[in-house]
Formats: sequence, structure tokens, C-alpha cells
Amino acid sequence: MIIILEYPELVKTKPHDCIAVCGKVHNVAIANSSLPRQVTGFFTDIFNTSSWPARWHCGEWTDFHGWLYILSDLGIWAAYFAIPLLLLRLVGKIKDTPFYKVILLFMAFIMMCGLTHLIDAIIFWWPAYRLSALIRFITAIISITTVYKLYQNLPLILSLRTVRELEAEIKKRRIVEERLAGSEFLLAEAERISRVGGWEQDLLSNKFTWSKTALDIIELPAVAKVDNISLLDYFDEQDKPLLSAAFEGGRKDGVKWDIELLLNTYTDRKIWVRISGEPLYNRGGKVVKVRGILMDIDRYKTTELALNKSLEITSKNNGQLKNFTHILSHNIRNHASNLQLISSLVNNEKLDAENAELFGMIKNVSQGLDATLEDLSQALKIKESVMVSELLDFRKITDKTLGILESDINVKHAEIVCTFEVEKVLFPRIYLESILLNLISNAIKYRKPLVNPSIHLLSYKNEDGCTVLECRDNGLGIDLNLHGQKIFGLYKTFHDHKDAHGVGLFLVKTQIESQGGRIELESALGEGSTFKIIFNE
Repeated sequence: MIIILEYPELVKTKPHDCIAVCGKVHNVAIANSSLPRQVTGFFTDIFNTSSWPARWHCGEWTDFHGWLYILSDLGIWAAYFAIPLLLLRLVGKIKDTPFYKVILLFMAFIMMCGLTHLIDAIIFWWPAYRLSALIRFITAIISITTVYKLYQNLPLILSLRTVRELEAEIKKRRIVEERLAGSEFLLAEAERISRVGGWEQDLLSNKFTWSKTALDIIELPAVAKVDNISLLDYFDEQDKPLLSAAFEGGRKDGVKWDIELLLNTYTDRKIWVRISGEPLYNRGGKVVKVRGILMDIDRYKTTELALNKSLEITSKNNGQLKNFTHILSHNIRNHASNLQLISSLVNNEKLDAENAELFGMIKNVSQGLDATLEDLSQALKIKESVMVSELLDFRKITDKTLGILESDINVKHAEIVCTFEVEKVLFPRIYLESILLNLISNAIKYRKPLVNPSIHLLSYKNEDGCTVLECRDNGLGIDLNLHGQKIFGLYKTFHDHKDAHGVGLFLVKTQIESQGGRIELESALGEGSTFKIIFNE
């Protein structure tokens, strides 16, 4: 027997010569044939092992060397087959496994690698070298495909967060969830205390979803089934058309709504509720849901209705009182006018001294009564009339007022300084003229003896953004500790002056308050006064 392993070129062969390899003789004609014939012969004899001996008979194998090789291949094959099975179980358990196709390729790659080791171990007894080559080729194809797919997905794999990053995110989410749970608790408590619940209607299924507070408002028991409950079921028949129209407008036209109605609770109790709704659109712009709030306003609504009724009664009584006041004022003024007319017809020269004195007293009383009724009539007109405000220039109105008081100013040598930081104010013209006339004339009237009156008019914005008109003087001043409570009362005077009537400041206060403003006074006896008119524009 001739064995040539390493130097085949030393043997000269002919077409039908044979070469002995590992104790077997092979036909050289097939080895030297064309490539198509070689491929055909390869697949035709894929399981033909006659061309090779078993690996035990090829080379010098000791038992230890051979079994070490075989057991190692079998161990690798077992591990390679176990890994895909575990991965397959993992993929089956996790439905949204990332990179699903790449994992499947890895499983196929590992299994084929294991299969090559299994074939290597079997070849020690069954020399299927052609089958081994085919399996290795398939393994190579799967390996290259796996590498390509892995390369394709590498940027996405690299973008995945690390375990440390995931742990940090989980920690942050846990903190956020704790805060959210706290916020939900506070929101639930706020709903419970304020009696404001939420509801939602799914237009596709026509089902309502309720918050716990909303169910509490309806007074549904805890065991009640709420899936088929409709909001319309708990309102009176006369209110259902209004609520149905609101729902229909929200569904079809996307109209928001907010109405107050009487609700019939599960326990047949009637309460006032405020119910609002707002449409919810999908990405296509179609209304798919309507959601809103259900608020228990029974306590406030009942109070409001009682207050409205009380205001209605008060308004009616006030109207009757006004009519009575006008009638009384008219009748008394008629009598006073008649008394004054009669007294003017009497000739005092024909009366004796005693009767003339008595008649003079009667005449003075009638004149005083007429003047009092005129003042009261003016005050009533101010309170009842609705004056139209206009944008007035402080300087122009002041100049007009100073023109009226020009003679008094010149005679009393009054000094008047105007500092108007705010030039204009929205206020009725006749009222502003009257206020300035009263304040300036009072400052001149109640001046200090032998001291020329000094008056400073100024306007500005206070800390609340309101326009303020100030009138400062250096006059006699007022003891506010003594007269502070009655300073703006009708017929209240604080100095001995022949022209003091106690009407001017009363009219100023009435006029400014009729427009929502107010008047303030800072004064001390002997140190002058400062009147502040705070406008409500």
C-alpha cells in the first residue's frame, strides 16, 4: 500500500490513476473534472462517506486526545443549542422585545455554530465531510447576514440607555410618581371639599365616566353600576331639552357650554348644580369625547336666590319710599311756599310792636323751612340721578371756578397754586365744578384772621392707581377728635361764621360717592385742612 499525504507531486498519475489518502484510494478523475461536474458530484454524494475514513482512522489519535476533542465539541454543541432555546423563551415572554430580527439571526448563528461542532464530533465515526462543508457554508452565510444586520442596527443599539441611566430614570420616575400621587390626593381632597366632580362621555361607545366626587353629588351608592348611567337621567323633563341641546352642540359643532340646573339625586333630593362641557378632538379634527365638570352649587344658589328675592323686596320698598319722599317733599314745600307767600302779603307797619315781632319770627321760620327743603331736594336729586361722565381737564374746570370766585379771591388776597400731575379725569362736569366751588369757597371762608388764605390744588395717582384731587389750605382747621364722626353731615358746622350752613361738605360727599368715589380729610385745629377726593374711574 502506498501512502502519500504531503507530497502528491512526487506521484505521477494518469487519468485513471488513484491516490491513497489515510488508507483509502480515491479516483483522481473527479478531482480534475470541471467545476459544474464537481458541484453536481458534491450534492449527489452529499451523504456518501466512502471517500474518507472515520477520523479515528485518520492520523494517530490516542484515546485521551480523541475523546478530549469529541467531548469538547459535544460540550460546545450543547451550550450552543441551549443558548438559542433560552433566547427563544425570553423572546416569547417579552412581547415587545427590541431588535427581534437581529436576535433571531443570533439564535440561528449560534445554533449553526453548535451544529458544526456536533458534526465534527460525529466525523470520528461517520466521515460526512461533504455535509460538514455544506453546514459550514450555511453557517458562514448566516454569520455574514448577522454581522450586516448588526451593523445596520448599531446606531440604534448605541442610542439605548445604559443600566445606570435606566436606574437613574426609574429613580426620577419614582419621585415623580410620589409627587403625582400627592397631587392626586390633594386634587381629590379639593374636589371633595369644593364639591366639584368630573365626567366624560365617549361618543363612540356612548358611555359616561365619572369621578368619585361626581358620583357623590348624584348620591349614587358605592355598589351602583355606573357603566350605563347617563347624565340626562337625573334632570327634570323641562330641563332635559336644554341639556340635550348643549350636548348636541358640543358633539356636532364643538361648542363649549356652562349652565346651572336643578338635579334630581339618586335619593330624590333636588339640588342646584353647575354643569359644563367641552369637546375633545382626535388628530383628524373629529369630536370623539365630551368632558366637563359637575359642581354642587346648591348652598350658593339658594343663598343667591334668597338674596335676589330680598333685593327685589328692598328695591320695591325703596321705590315706595322714594315716592313717599317726593310726595311729602312736594306737599311740605307747597305749604312752606304758601306760608312764605302769605307772610309777604302782610304789612308789618299796621301791626303793633309785639305782633310785628312775632310775625317776623314766623317769616324767618318759613324762609328757613323753604331753604331746608331745597337742600334736601338737591341731595335727593344727586342720589337718584344718573350723571354721564366725561373726560374733564382739571385746569379748565379750575379756571372756570376761579372766575366765579374772582371777587372773593381778590378781596381776601387769596393765593391759589395748581399742580396737576394728572391732567384729566372721567367724571360728571357739573359735579366736579360743584366740588371745586365748595372746597375753594370754604378755604377762603374759614381762613385765619389777619392771614391771607393760601390754597394748593394738586392731582396725582395714588398707590392703587386711582386719580386723587387734593385741596390744601392754611385756614382754621377742624378738630377731628371732636367732630370727626359728623364732619360730612348735613347742617353740621364747626366754626362761628354767619354764612356757615353745613351743606357744602355734605353735597361734596354725596356727589363723589354717587360715582363710586370717596372723600378723606386730614386736619388739625389751627393748622389748616387737606381734603382728598379719590375718583373711581
